[in-house]
Amino acid sequence: MQRRFLRVIATFARRRYRLVFAVTAVWMLAAGLAASRLRFDPDFLNLLPQEAKEIQTYRRNLEEFGSVDYLLVAIRIPEGAIVEPYESLAGRLGQRLAALPELGSVEYELGDLEELLATFLPQAMLFLDEAGHEQVLAKTSDEALALRARELRRLITTPQALTLKRLVLLDPLGLSEVFLDRLNTARVGLSLDWSSGYLLSRDHRMLLLLGKPSRPPQDVEFNKRLVAVVGREVDALRAEWPELSKGTAEFPEVVLGGRYVIALGDEALIRRDAIINVVTSFSGVLLLFLFAFRRFGVLAYAFLPLSCGLLLTFGFSYLAFGVLNSATSGVAALLIGLGIDFVIVSYGRFVEERRRGATFENALESMSGSSGRAVVVGAVTSAATFYAFAVTEFTGLAQMGLLTGTGILFCMVAVLFLLPSLLAWSHDRHERRRTDQRLFLHDLGSSWLIRTSLRRPRLVLGLALAATALASWLASGLRFEDSVKAMRPAGNPGTEVWEEVATRFGSGFEQMNLVASAPGLDEVLELAHEAAAEAARLVESGVIDDYDGIDSVIPPPSQQAIALAWLARERRGRLDPEAIRARFDAALSAAGLRPAPFARGLELFTAAVEREEPLGLSDFRESAQASRLLDRYLVRTADGWRSSVYLYPPPQVWRRDAPPEAYAAAERLGPRVELTGANVISAFLRQRVLRDARTAAALGYVLVAVLLWIDFRNLRDTLLALVPLSIGVVWMLGGMALLGVAMNFMNIFVTTMIIGIGVDYGIHMVHRYRELGGSEKKAYTAGLGETGKAIVLAALSTVVGFGSLSLSHYPGLQSMGKVAILGAAATCLVAITVLPAYLSLRITRHEERRGSLP
Repeated sequence: MQRRFLRVIATFARRRYRLVFAVTAVWMLAAGLAASRLRFDPDFLNLLPQEAKEIQTYRRNLEEFGSVDYLLVAIRIPEGAIVEPYESLAGRLGQRLAALPELGSVEYELGDLEELLATFLPQAMLFLDEAGHEQVLAKTSDEALALRARELRRLITTPQALTLKRLVLLDPLGLSEVFLDRLNTARVGLSLDWSSGYLLSRDHRMLLLLGKPSRPPQDVEFNKRLVAVVGREVDALRAEWPELSKGTAEFPEVVLGGRYVIALGDEALIRRDAIINVVTSFSGVLLLFLFAFRRFGVLAYAFLPLSCGLLLTFGFSYLAFGVLNSATSGVAALLIGLGIDFVIVSYGRFVEERRRGATFENALESMSGSSGRAVVVGAVTSAATFYAFAVTEFTGLAQMGLLTGTGILFCMVAVLFLLPSLLAWSHDRHERRRTDQRLFLHDLGSSWLIRTSLRRPRLVLGLALAATALASWLASGLRFEDSVKAMRPAGNPGTEVWEEVATRFGSGFEQMNLVASAPGLDEVLELAHEAAAEAARLVESGVIDDYDGIDSVIPPPSQQAIALAWLARERRGRLDPEAIRARFDAALSAAGLRPAPFARGLELFTAAVEREEPLGLSDFRESAQASRLLDRYLVRTADGWRSSVYLYPPPQVWRRDAPPEAYAAAERLGPRVELTGANVISAFLRQRVLRDARTAAALGYVLVAVLLWIDFRNLRDTLLALVPLSIGVVWMLGGMALLGVAMNFMNIFVTTMIIGIGVDYGIHMVHRYRELGGSEKKAYTAGLGETGKAIVLAALSTVVGFGSLSLSHYPGLQSMGKVAILGAAATCLVAITVLPAYLSLRITRHEERRGSLP
């Protein structure tokens, strides 16, 4: 029934090929128009399981607290240059950027210290623990006041930064030491030289501006506009630089980084990769096709069906998803590598029949009826294995599986209709010209391998058994690369600047977060303080280097209560502000300083001592700078409030997983506190991807086995067709270990892909064996040899097609290409050596049985 239907298609294509061409052109035009509207999605998070709680928490934390959603504008200060002109540049640039509608806010300086001190100094005593109480009392002793007065004279009379001079005037007793480090940490966890007043790295080689854009980084068109307007402002300042620097310094390099620039770079890389994959795989496959068949005219037999299948696939992609991402951008290479197999096997059979003297119609019938059936079975089994990706929760891989599986079927249909039509058109053309077609198919060494396997089957099987044992042993040492960052492309300028900023300013962009949620403000603040207490214990035990949370600006209620009680006891005794002021004025006079300039600072100290109410949110409403600090830790949501505590691990430590102590801390805090971070996501993905990969591979294998049994209706032939796949996968894994190619989140699913690729080779061999049933061994050698030519050429085309993935900028796709090359080569080698060797023994047994009959 199936062969009859395929022959009907071939007969229709032979007689009505002009109609086939016209209908194909219409479909290709419609699909091309749809494909032209595809967008490119650079957001890596969209590739991950969207329903997973861990992913949702991580994404929500990014969106609500924006801990990494900054536009980083970095000014690289030349080596040996003085800092002051570049600070002026940062200030001027910050003012310009703050006026841009694309940026909601820009942080480029620590702010007006007078405003910050006026806000925080009256609350400074509430941040103190019992040890801090003793330190304050020590600072207000007669000896300490006299020492402080002499130190102030030295600071004022020695050339220092203007900011530091203002600081000592506003805080003559040095109470700002209590909270300045807290405010320093609160600047996105950055390690700063706060004495400059700007976001200056401690090595004085970089100034930083943090822009908060008005749109999310997933909006690529917005990102382009944002980068362009920032670039224009930098160029405008370049023209003003001689006046600004008074000609004493060179203009610095101003670079942009962060997720907005990363997304922009990734979008360009995805677009470029998609184009490169199509061009290189198409070119490589066509050149291989030309080499094997030795005719320029046959390029059309490959080019047109593949082009039709690709356009239909990308048109379907627009209807199904509307976007391409870093996973689906490689679909073109997969389809070219797989779709060309159908052309090679079909046209190879046509060439074989014609060279044996068959008429055009008979050769077309053999191609469509015999090889066509193997093509359909191979296409359906390949598509089924890619559809098995639907069981994974990884959105990117599920989309890739759906597109590739559907694309394989599109390519199959295109080959079934277009190849007979193209052959008919070419035949009629040669008939009119009374010329003969030159028919040739290079064996690429396959004939020798198949003949040797048929002649020396036991030797071949013995070598295969040894190779399989060695590969199994090597595969046991395969390692798994579970770093999410390892999947990101190299060379993205946004990532490079991000890493440079993280290096110069500390680990502020590598944090974990304890995120507390509650319906009420008091509840979430209490949870946040409990989380901060857990974080402090992690610091004490050496698990993390530092933390900061809401208690950086609002101390825990219990700590405030202790501080207020201590103030109530001491403000009329050792902390009497009037008595301390009188003694300090005398110390200043003795040091040769006038007390008057320090009056404002002493008033702030008096306010701190006289404080009787706990610190709350209302204390921050009148200060814009203080409010922005608070926004870093506290956000109001549709269902209540959320607060985040930032945990900073040691550099290069806990990058692939969170420390067990952090998980335990989150567990103790209860279900309303969640631990999140890039390392938490890496650990989650490692567990989930292994489970999904095993499930997809098992499902794909079972689907293929069922489809083969439906086709062969014979268990032994079904198992025979699975031999190249089963052994080839073991050889592939051993080859990966030998070459040092690690498993990762992407290439682990190549095993499922190889099920769809490698099984085709076994299908073609077993189909040809069944077709030759009852023939002499010489006929088997010739028939299997011709099929082997097509299999080797198909495998090489798959290698070329998948090889283009190794040119991708994305390490995940690169590794997928390398692993797929190993898998295709291994399964092909098994199909043309091990399978013929076993079939040779089977053929010999059948001949011996026939010879023993009377």
